[in-house]
Amino acid sequence: MDQLANWVRFADTKATILTAGLGVVLTMLINNSRVIAQAMGESYIAASVVSCLATGTVLAVMWTLFWLVRAIGPQNRVYYARLNRFAWPSLVQATTEQLMEHTSQIEVRMDAWQQVLDLSRLADRKFSACGKAVNGFAALVLLGMGCVGVSILFTTA
Repeated sequence: MDQLANWVRFADTKATILTAGLGVVLTMLINNSRVIAQAMGESYIAASVVSCLATGTVLAVMWTLFWLVRAIGPQNRVYYARLNRFAWPSLVQATTEQLMEHTSQIEVRMDAWQQVLDLSRLADRKFSACGKAVNGFAALVLLGMGCVGVSILFTTA
């Protein structure tokens, strides 16, 4: 159970680092927003090219942010109706009497294995979302750098 909990934490750590990277790239883009806006006013061709790159950049930001939120977002429900002494969401509405009855009828190992399955599903969800966020981040970096680079070319030409 501890090993799977560590995998969940590892996925959260990856997503957190990626979120920091997203902040860095967004800061770079914001710092260059005047150059981008100026390039859009240079000519029809400049406006078309930079607008396409800027639109792709914004879409990549939204994609990345959506999947990062999915990866980092807390899991606060279980997908079964019974109690589990290791799954806090199943205990939120439980009474002391219900918990005492549950622990007298259900072996610790059963609850532990159910928690292992729950953590496995959670790790899978988080890693899947993190993978999609990485793809969006890569697109964001390429499109964002392209947008800034092309903007600089159009404004210095």
